[in-house]
Amino acid sequence: MRSSTIIILIIMPDIFILTLISGIFVAAASGLVGSFLILRKMTLLSDALSHVALPGIALGIVFNFNPLWGGLIALFFGIILIWLIETKTTLATESVTGVLFVTALALGALLIPQQDLLEAFFGSVEKITLNQLLFQTIIAIGIIILTLNYMKALTLFSIAPDLGISIKVSPARMQLLILFLIALTIAIGISFVGVLLISALSIIPAATARNIAHGFNAFVIVSIVLAIITLTGGIIINYFYGINPGVAAVLVSSILFGLSLFKSKG
Repeated sequence: MRSSTIIILIIMPDIFILTLISGIFVAAASGLVGSFLILRKMTLLSDALSHVALPGIALGIVFNFNPLWGGLIALFFGIILIWLIETKTTLATESVTGVLFVTALALGALLIPQQDLLEAFFGSVEKITLNQLLFQTIIAIGIIILTLNYMKALTLFSIAPDLGISIKVSPARMQLLILFLIALTIAIGISFVGVLLISALSIIPAATARNIAHGFNAFVIVSIVLAIITLTGGIIINYFYGINPGVAAVLVSSILFGLSLFKSKG
């Protein structure tokens, strides 16, 4: 079994191995942030916010610069706008995001050339460059470090916000931090799974972990592990069978979630 695994790794091209390695870090960051989205009941926010990246991706395609940068800039503008409107009005985050979601989706669909639209929606591993893989990996590591650095504050803000306020954890700052982390995970995950299927990395693994893990630490760790299995599984399926990596990742994560339902009943 070990020898066959070694043979498979030898015949695989270097770009595929590098894509897998980058995918592991991207998935780990997404699973870590996703666990807080589940705790904060902000799962739909991540899915809706991903569409805010579309106009930026479109500009990258039209003006021939890296769409990842365009998507990242669009997401940053989006989260700042959401945060400002949320803090200045009585509107809920979901309401503000909903308005931006449909507006950005319409603008992105209008600007992105027809032949590139499906790739933006569902991802395209084949078009990821070495520089992009390196950039995504560095950002993923940065997300993990930043999240772990604010782990206590984020946990209190998610589980017991009143207790967090009593020890001077600013809800506004923590909300902005979560939005910032969501934007980063979306930006680095889009090239793998696309804007429509980003929940396969952040929401479904964390929801699955919630079903089977006991205790907060176990929940976070299982969420990370399942996100890694989801994305690497999608990439491997794409390589051997040609199925879109985003679609494959969703199928893998959905199967794991379905199995967790039986486990959680046991």
